[in-house]
Amino acid sequence: RMANVRTRTGLRAAGQVELASADAPPDWHRADILRDHLKETWPGLGTPERMTRWQGNRPSTPDGRPVIGRARHSADILHAFGHGHIGLASAPMTAALITDLVAGRPPRLDIAPLAAARFR
Repeated sequence: RMANVRTRTGLRAAGQVELASADAPPDWHRADILRDHLKETWPGLGTPERMTRWQGNRPSTPDGRPVIGRARHSADILHAFGHGHIGLASAPMTAALITDLVAGRPPRLDIAPLAAARFR
């Protein structure tokens, strides 16, 4: 599966996940699969020399649950990361929870068990 998105500079293909440590070099095999699909889907796209590959790290957690809450060592820092591939769908509720914390209100959902498990 992949998504093709038009950008100001061309076309972006996305949709592959590589689970590895943050310092591991990228395995470009997945990007090459996307490139090959792009060439089939968009025949006039251009030559591979005009294409660039890019890889970015996305913070994730071992159990797939996001980290939402105050940092253990500094109450001024709020965490809201690790949503994986459900970030867009989770953004509204995460924003509401962080807004509650910033405003000094109890969060509308109980985040204590998840937050406590993350920061021990």
